[in-house]
Amino acid sequence: MTVTPVPPVPDVSAHLRWGNDRTVDLATRALVVGVVPLPRFGREAEVAAGVRAMAAAGADIVEVPAEPRLLGPAARVVGDLPVAAQVTTPAAAGAAWAAGARLLLVPAEHLAAVEAGRPADADWQVAVLVTTAEAGRDQVRDGAGLVAIDTSRLDRVDGVSEESLALSVGVRLVRTSDIRRTRRVVEVMAHLLEARR
Repeated sequence: MTVTPVPPVPDVSAHLRWGNDRTVDLATRALVVGVVPLPRFGREAEVAAGVRAMAAAGADIVEVPAEPRLLGPAARVVGDLPVAAQVTTPAAAGAAWAAGARLLLVPAEHLAAVEAGRPADADWQVAVLVTTAEAGRDQVRDGAGLVAIDTSRLDRVDGVSEESLALSVGVRLVRTSDIRRTRRVVEVMAHLLEARR
């Protein structure tokens, strides 16, 4: 009988700053990023309502459209809950940060361009955004500090599977539109990762 060894838990040394006085250690813990969709009528009130709904559902972070006109009011609605924005250029990153985003989600294929255009004094918190657990594992292995997986377009079964696998390989942020499902996955995986450490 052959026994397959259990792979070691990746050593994740990622942290996320919330404001000036709080840092979240993501060694075994993961955070749920709730996605507020682009409003149908382009109104700030629609985004604010989406933010409140995500917060009530249990999101740790709320991602809103990166447009400053929508992001600014959303950042004021959430209080202590951090706001994230997905960006692909240095200009969009700077505008989103200035409007109140405290986390920038950058697709892996745009990371080099965003980092190259970052001003020297910019204190941006950036997470590499991937769409598969395998890509997340590669980013963690290559030394990316904070990695997020986008499962917002996956159905329930595929979402649970991809989220669980991603968390086991070192991804620590899960971008989702199904907060309750992802919250359960994150909590179970946190216990398992803590037990395996």
